[in-house]
Amino acid sequence: EILSSGINAEYGAGGGAHRGVDGVVYGADPSSMAGVTSDHGVHHLPLLARVHPQDRILYQTERYNFESFGYTIPVPKDGEYVLVLKFCEVYFQAANQKVFDVKLNNQPVIVGLDIFSKAGYGTAHDEYVPFRIQGDALYISDYKLAFSGEVNVEFVKTPYDNPKINAIVLYEGTAADVPKLPPLQRDEEIVQEELIQEDPLTVEDVLPEEQVPKQPPKKVSRPKKANPYDEQNTQYWPILISIGVFLPTVILLCKSM
Repeated sequence: EILSSGINAEYGAGGGAHRGVDGVVYGADPSSMAGVTSDHGVHHLPLLARVHPQDRILYQTERYNFESFGYTIPVPKDGEYVLVLKFCEVYFQAANQKVFDVKLNNQPVIVGLDIFSKAGYGTAHDEYVPFRIQGDALYISDYKLAFSGEVNVEFVKTPYDNPKINAIVLYEGTAADVPKLPPLQRDEEIVQEELIQEDPLTVEDVLPEEQVPKQPPKKVSRPKKANPYDEQNTQYWPILISIGVFLPTVILLCKSM
């Protein structure tokens, strides 16, 4: 059972919702959150390993911060739960670049998380944090923590690059009940291909040339922004002007001689 909708760390430009392939509805990322949203993976990693195409957006977008930050998630009743933290390294292509810790209600649950070391570049990776709520206590591993109706997951800054999160979802049940990513294939290589959008068919594409109706020439609408090459061309103007002045001068001197 999905206890609550997932929190997608960033979706699109505005942090919108997303329905996962497993039925999880990821809510919009709160705009008041600390940190920076990024869709770097959308533009540079159109293909991702180990994830269904429908859910690529969960791992291509993210929220990071220059210091520690976190989310607060309400848990309304006693029971067994699994917090699933979704990650993907979309920038660094080496280990020991982005390394951070994760705390749950101020208790360290993941120490020294290096996404690249875990899964490599451009590959989905999930971390599972099972815990139990009973009365006013939260039990995780061998620890008993104070509980007051909500859990706080914190991504802790270390001396390495900034902590981040791609998406979060909380399930009610045990780790065996939670959907898992496919097994990691270390030798799997995903070739990032440039996405090409084809132009729609026109009349000229489907009719013989003699049957295509003649259309008056259309007025070309120029973009408001100047041609970027115009600025490059202007750098040659002084040279051309100098040549224009120099040539007549040479001619006059020759005549005078």
